[in-house]
Amino acid sequence: MGNKGPYLPFMKRCFALILSLFSLTVYSQNFHLNAGGAFALFPDINSKPVLFSGYGINYTYYLFKRTGFYLGFNHYLPVTYYGELPYSESDNGTIPVYITGAASSFEWGVKVKVIKPESKKIEVNAILAESIFTHKGSYNKDPFTKISQEGSLINNVIPSFYLGAEMIFKAGSLPLFISGGYVNGERKPYGGFGDYSVKFSSSLVVKAGISLPIMRGPVPSDIKLIKY
Repeated sequence: MGNKGPYLPFMKRCFALILSLFSLTVYSQNFHLNAGGAFALFPDINSKPVLFSGYGINYTYYLFKRTGFYLGFNHYLPVTYYGELPYSESDNGTIPVYITGAASSFEWGVKVKVIKPESKKIEVNAILAESIFTHKGSYNKDPFTKISQEGSLINNVIPSFYLGAEMIFKAGSLPLFISGGYVNGERKPYGGFGDYSVKFSSSLVVKAGISLPIMRGPVPSDIKLIKY
C-alpha cells in the first residue's frame, strides 16, 4: 500500500473518457452532461471539518427511458488541513502536522429519473455509484521531529459508494443542475514505503452548474403537422 502515483494518470484517463463519450453522443438526445463547481465536506479529518472545492463533470447515457449509465469526475484544488502521522517518540504514537494537497474522485454507476414532468422544466434524478477518491499531499518535515518513516508524501486512495440526488431545471432559457450526495468511504491511515495516508471520514458532496443538452425537442415522429 505504498505510492499511489499510477492513480493520477488513471484519473486523467477517466476525464478523457467522459469527454470522448460526450463527443460520440452529442447528436443524440439520450444523454446528459453536467459541468460546474464541486465541493466535498469531510466532517472529521483529525477531529476537524475540511472542505475541498473544485470543479466536476458528469455524463449519463440513457440506455432505457428512465435509467442510464453514469460517469462522474471531480477535481479538488489544494487545501491545507491538520492530519496525524506516526511519531516514534510520542505517547500515543502520532503527531499532528499541516498537510497541503489536491484531490480527485471518479464515480461510475446508474442514474434513474424519479420525476420528469411533461413540461420538461424540472427533472429529479437518483444516483447510485461506486467511487474512488484519491488525495496526494505533502507536509513540511520538522528536522527535530522524528517521524517513524522517511519521506514527506501523503497518499490516500479511498474506494467507496456514492448515493446522491440531482435536480435539473431551467433559469430562463439556461438549463442548470444541482446535486448532493453522501460518500461512504472511511479509511484507516497507514505508513510505509516512504509515504503515508491519513484518516478521512465519509463526506458530503455538492455540485452545481450547467446541464446539457440545452433543449430537448420532440423527435420527428412526435411533431404534429398543421394542415391548412
